This record gives sequence, structure tokens and C-alpha cells, in this order.
Amino acid sequence: MLAVLLLGFVPDSAPVQIAQVAINFIASMQYNTFRQSEGVPMATTFATNHIRQIGIGLAKEVKHRHAKEKTHRQKLFRHSEMLLFFLLGASIGTLFCNILAGKAIWITLIPLSILFISLFHADITTEKNMVERKPAGH
Repeated sequence: MLAVLLLGFVPDSAPVQIAQVAINFIASMQYNTFRQSEGVPMATTFATNHIRQIGIGLAKEVKHRHAKEKTHRQKLFRHSEMLLFFLLGASIGTLFCNILAGKAIWITLIPLSILFISLFHADITTEKNMVERKPAGH
């Protein structure tokens, strides 16, 4: 969040590589930290993986449409949700970039703040005793 805040102060005339390097670093940290969503393994920083996984999930849905076992659906729905949020974020980002130019990056502080507060609250309340536990997928 601090990097995003600071990037908003970079003048629009500055070389684009400044923002690229900072965002690439942040994305690499996210990629290494968040390896799954609600038990479903995924690369949370890449939309292309979600498109691929949705295709696989739809193929499994067609192949197993008469079977009782539908465990593949959780993965299909999770990847669909992630892709939907990528598209939503890209659309909102495009809209605000047209209005605010480089300062539009500050709009991302809204969802980042909500997530930070949510994760922090979980750390000090419901997941308080889980700090030493190694997360699944790591």
C-alpha cells in the first residue's frame, strides 16, 4: 500500500519504467504469498491461468455432466470469480486513468485498505492461534 501511495506522487512525465519495476516487485511478492484462494491452488496475479482453468473446468463439466461427483465445480467457480474481478479491476482502472491519469493508482488503495483491515482483523481475532501454522500450498 505504501508503494502504491508513493507511485501516485510520481509525475506523469517520469519514465514509465519507475512504475513498472515497482508494480512488478509488488506482483512478485503477491505471487509468492498468495498461492491459493479458499483451498483452490492458483496464480492470483495472472488472468491467463484463470482463462485456462475455466476452459478445463467447463470441459470437465461437459464430460461429467451425468456423474454425481461435481468437486471440479468449486475450482471452476473460484477461477471464474477471479477472472471476473480481474475484468472489473481493469475496467475501473481504465475509467479512472482517463479521469485522473497517474493519480488513478490511488483508487486501488480502497480495496487494498479493505483487504488489509480484514486480514489484520482475522490475525488478531479468529486466526490468532494460527500464526505459527504453515499455510497449505506453501
